[in-house]
Order: sequence, then C-alpha cells, then structure tokens
Amino acid sequence: MPRRLAAVLFALSSCTGAPEPAREPGDPPARRIVSQTILSDEVLWALGPAAQARVVGVSALADDPRYSGAAGVWPPAVPRRALTSEGLLALQPDLAVIASFTAPEVRELLSTHGVRLLELTQFRGFADYRAHVRRLAAVVEDPAAGERLVADLDARLARLAADKPALRLSAISWGDGHAAAAGTSFDDIAEAAGLSNLAKEKGLEGHVPVALELMVSWDPPVIVIGCPAAEPDDPACRAAETATAALPGVRATAAARNGRIIAVPGRALASTGEGMARAAELLQARVGAEPS
Repeated sequence: MPRRLAAVLFALSSCTGAPEPAREPGDPPARRIVSQTILSDEVLWALGPAAQARVVGVSALADDPRYSGAAGVWPPAVPRRALTSEGLLALQPDLAVIASFTAPEVRELLSTHGVRLLELTQFRGFADYRAHVRRLAAVVEDPAAGERLVADLDARLARLAADKPALRLSAISWGDGHAAAAGTSFDDIAEAAGLSNLAKEKGLEGHVPVALELMVSWDPPVIVIGCPAAEPDDPACRAAETATAALPGVRATAAARNGRIIAVPGRALASTGEGMARAAELLQARVGAEPS
C-alpha cells in the first residue's frame, strides 16, 4: 500500500496512549454530542438509536472505509466535521468527544465556548475499549447498551480462546519500517488470536522502528501487514502480501515459506474498538487454514 497510508494505519494500531489519569466521578449526560474520533463514531452508532439521536456531528473520517468501522452507517443528515472551530461550534454541541492527541488550541477554543470535553486517553487494547464503551454509554444515559457491547466482545474473545491453535506461533505486525510491540493494540490482537507478539518477545515496547533487515533476521513465522481495503478478500490485500513477499530477504522467512504473510484490512488492524476482535478472528482463521 502507499507508504503514507501504511504509516497512518500502523501508528493508529500502535497507540500506547498517555498515562492513566486519576479516576473521576461519572461524566454528566450530554444532549448534543460531536464525535471527533473514529472510535467514538463507531461506539456511539453501536450503542443504538437512543445514543444516535444525541449525536449532532461525527468525525471527518467517519465514512472512510480504510480506517472506520462505521463507514456508511451514519445518515447523510449528520454533519461530518474536522477539528475546526467554525465547523464544530456551528453545531452547538454541549459535548465534544476528543482524544489525547487532540491539539491544545482546539481544546482551549472548545472549552472557552462552553463545550465540555470527553477525552479518550488510552488505546492499548480490549480493556481500554471496554472502558471507552462504558464511558460513552454513561453520557448517553444507556449503560445497559454499553454492557451489551462489552458482553458481545467478551463472547467473541471466548470463542477465539476456545479455538486457539495448538502451536503458538510468533507474529510481527510490521509496516513501513516499524513494528507494534508490547503495550499496543496489536499485542492484545495477537494474544486473542493465539499468537505471540514477536516484537514483544524481543523486549520492545510501543510503536518502534524495526528495519527490514532486522525483521528478516528474526525469521518471523507470521508477518502481519495492513492493507487499504474494507474486507480481507479485496484484491488490495493480496497485492499487499505479494509486495511484502517481494521485499529483500522476506521470501526466505518462515512466514513467506509457509504462506503466512497475512494482510488485514487497515480498519481492523488499526482499530482500537470492535475491529480489534475482527482482526484477531481474521488472523486466527488464516493461521489455522495455512499449512505448518
């Protein structure tokens, strides 16, 4: 895939987030919500009609199938807004859902105009996703809907655990000269799929540079890459696998020899929400289908 897209997807999938803030009392309810993260676009839709009715705007990437699991679901009447003051303030929100990486000047402007901020601060895996779901469910006053989403996730993880392959292979999530190590969403994805995170085994943490030559020298049994497609059967995913296999030295790795260079749609591999479970399901299915 294009190098810029690969870098964006990889960075999204490898967020380690800020240190956990001290817990505060529950967030007050909100009536007019603007979502400015892909994760909140997805979760607010999945919470159902009561939550959807409170949303007056979603992020500019909400309909981009390369990144968003909510692409095409929000009605056209719901404005798509980038983090610009004029666009957001015109919607008269009482709450903006932002992320820890939102620009300070945007935060200040929204706050000075009386818009309350709900900040999602960590994106390291399933535990953080559960916390985000419950927090968003609380502000739309539907905690039961949040618990249904959490229960659905936990049921999927239980099915993955029951089907884990007998042989625990090591996998590396690699793209554009970087790997996702300990403390990233991929670490949870790999564990759920019954794989071991090779970059974590090497003592690395976070989203770290790993040169092609070093990655090849580790002889990974599984190489996981992102592809710019919405579904795994898209030709773009197979093309990404072929392109990775053609890189210097990669054909000699165990992953290439055993057909385990696996492209996962970017919106699943880069997800910090429900897509993480989808990525784990796709990886487990592909690893189980290929010969040892």
